[in-house]
Amino acid sequence: MQQQQEQKSQSGGRSRSPRRSTEVVNEVVTPSKSTQGVQELATPPKVHHSLSVPAPQAAAAVELQGLKAYVVNLDRRADRWARCEAMLQKETPWLEYERFSASDGSMMAIPEDEICMVWNTRRKANYGDYDEWVCDAPGTPRDCVPWRWKGQEPADDDKEWSFVMDEKICDAALVTNSVTKETFRVKKVFAERYRTPGQDQRMSAGECGCAHSHRRLWEVVAQREQPTMILEDDVQFSFEASEPMLGWNDGGVFTERLTLALREAPRDWEVLYLGWSGWRGGNYCILEEKCLGKAVRKAEYVWTTVAYIMTPQAARKLLALARPMDQPVDEFMAWEASQGRLKSFVVTSEGDGDDVWAGGIASQNDFLGDSDIPKSDGGMQGDDCTSFAV
Repeated sequence: MQQQQEQKSQSGGRSRSPRRSTEVVNEVVTPSKSTQGVQELATPPKVHHSLSVPAPQAAAAVELQGLKAYVVNLDRRADRWARCEAMLQKETPWLEYERFSASDGSMMAIPEDEICMVWNTRRKANYGDYDEWVCDAPGTPRDCVPWRWKGQEPADDDKEWSFVMDEKICDAALVTNSVTKETFRVKKVFAERYRTPGQDQRMSAGECGCAHSHRRLWEVVAQREQPTMILEDDVQFSFEASEPMLGWNDGGVFTERLTLALREAPRDWEVLYLGWSGWRGGNYCILEEKCLGKAVRKAEYVWTTVAYIMTPQAARKLLALARPMDQPVDEFMAWEASQGRLKSFVVTSEGDGDDVWAGGIASQNDFLGDSDIPKSDGGMQGDDCTSFAV
């Protein structure tokens, strides 16, 4: 649920993919549903209708009429709900919203016919950030042995390692261990094992709960007649714009840009990402078609589910596909969009140029690392990619 906006070296100084810690598994192990300390999930938690707050929508543009937001919030995180509700009342007083009790993956058994416990990285591989530094020592046993992931190079003040890029050879460097004085060359390559055959990753409890929460909400959306806004409780509408000269985004910017996006989006749109990171029109990974939208751009493969709008048709489509959901929810939605089965778009803020990797009209509130969702994707900090023992 946590929105990631990290540094990528290729464009705009941002990483190509949200980073995730890892537990790579070799086989799928079905956990027992009678595990001690785990609450059996007989029926999904219900929406807390007592927390529905109607809004004076007559003051909103016609495109926003009838739009309702559900805020995904764990029962044990009343602090997040209080912050989010105060933000909504201040920034978007026109928006009707309702708290939605999240599935707590640490307290209940998530149904395995709805959410997989293990997923594979092969679908994501072409879009994720799976570049790594490997030893460049042809003819030796050490050749091509992983050293570190791209982005985990030693800092200039590192006391154990020095890392000097080769000025003549692209994606090559010289590494020295200051303790042993050993020196060796490394080169940057794509970690092919994450694509072929792909690496199995065990879903964390937080990821399972997050995926299940969104899936349950899709059931609500599918029964409504109009599009529905889905927000996570760390969403933020007031944040620094991607173009510093524009200052800060706020509820006024959110309302104005959302109205423009709804006017511009094609009539058959299914998902609008309000906050996003990843590949989209103006910065595609594989697609080569042009996308010249002013307020919306086609989503090729984007991450984060902190804020999005979904049509009833899209909800029914995803529910039919999620039997079970076989990736974390953001990856699941991104994959369906990349395959052309989900008509997804990102909403851009005024300063979101083609060089912006993460943008939109919603962001993630900084909880100083306070996340309930440890990630499972091993592409960034895997145990199989560590410094050589020297």
